[in-house]
Amino acid sequence: MIPTDESGMRGLTGRTVDRRYVLRDWLGGGGFGAVFRSEQYILGRPVRSVACKLSRRTGITEETAAELFADVLLLAEAMGTMADIEARHHLVHVYDGGLAHDLDGRAFLVMEYVQGTTLAAQFTEMGQVSAHLMVKWSRQICLALRGLHGLVPPLLHRDLKPDNVLLGTDRSVRLIDFGLAARMLENGLVPGTAGTIDYMAPETADGASVPASDLYSLGLLMYEGLTGRHAYEHLFPPLSLPERAHGDWLQEQKLKAPPVPPSALNNSVPPELDALVLRCLDVRPGRRFHSAHEVLAALDALPDGPGVLPRPPGPSTPRPSAPEAPQEPGAAELAEARRLREAGDTTASVSLLLPLVERGGPGRDLMPAVLSELAEAYEQQGEYKQAAPHWARAHDLVQAGARMSHGTRQADLAGRAAEAFRRTGNRFQAERFAALARGRQGRSGEQGRR
Repeated sequence: MIPTDESGMRGLTGRTVDRRYVLRDWLGGGGFGAVFRSEQYILGRPVRSVACKLSRRTGITEETAAELFADVLLLAEAMGTMADIEARHHLVHVYDGGLAHDLDGRAFLVMEYVQGTTLAAQFTEMGQVSAHLMVKWSRQICLALRGLHGLVPPLLHRDLKPDNVLLGTDRSVRLIDFGLAARMLENGLVPGTAGTIDYMAPETADGASVPASDLYSLGLLMYEGLTGRHAYEHLFPPLSLPERAHGDWLQEQKLKAPPVPPSALNNSVPPELDALVLRCLDVRPGRRFHSAHEVLAALDALPDGPGVLPRPPGPSTPRPSAPEAPQEPGAAELAEARRLREAGDTTASVSLLLPLVERGGPGRDLMPAVLSELAEAYEQQGEYKQAAPHWARAHDLVQAGARMSHGTRQADLAGRAAEAFRRTGNRFQAERFAALARGRQGRSGEQGRR
């Protein structure tokens, strides 16, 4: 029998899983088992590096393995149908899984190997992360959550924390460890308590998670990165309190002792980012951002454009003088894409706009028009799964204060998002945007009667 303690798990380095994956380097361990950088062999030849997650338990049956990996398999299934290209880039792909009969029947999973580190390690190394960098990382996390929450039904992560966010050598982040992920039920809630207590939303502790629960965890992650402290490290349960009651005590105290704004501990944090983080941390789910779309819009509305905070020029770098009458970034591409679409070449229109959106090229006020044009081109191709998130993001940007194109109303954007989600079968998002459209139309009518 192979040992099951950590030293025994480390001792598996060099062994082979299912005659195809050679365990090369120990990457880390936990309650479930360990993860190794491994080499995948096909027909006796090494073809690529992968991450292999191996259970401590031995003698596992296929039925038990299917239960252990149920949520990870949900992610694998979702990645096969997810149309959100930006989200896919920030999620780790699952390749294979099964039972390692050559290692005493352990369960294993094979995933994309991301060379790099974790945000937890980065937070420790840096002490405090600059507002500019934290916004960049947070935006990428939100893109991943947008893809998960936009599935039918939505998929929640439920264990978002710095240890579960990888930072690759390409400086791009990816979410990992979906062992606690779950699909939402018909009533819009995920039952059961799951996650790490330090990053758990109050409603998750009560056994009823919603998409805003992941956003609460995101707020805690952002706070820790910006300040070098956990938002609630000042809360210590009384020594006389039984450990089983610590969770309830902490949630109650969070209502009474909210954290100080991040700017009180990091002067690079502007007031707008303070407000964003503290809204994520509201203990009442209804007062938080309701979706990753909304957080993305708020991040994009921060000073100096989408996902970017101003960085002062270096001492030897003079401020460039502004050219006369500059053309807004992305305006030329938008005009050409519209011309191509109206001429019937929607494929060329999408090819022109999609890279522009993915790199955040347009400014805050032009982005809604670019997103709307891209969504329009997708709809003309009949690709409503691709169109829906772009309508939604355009709406959320306008809701956060971006300008609308002439003749476009916020209610129109919400209505288009609702219709696109309805056509994809995403009832949750369809009903949400339909309600937003009705609300906007009602307010417009009331203003018109005044």
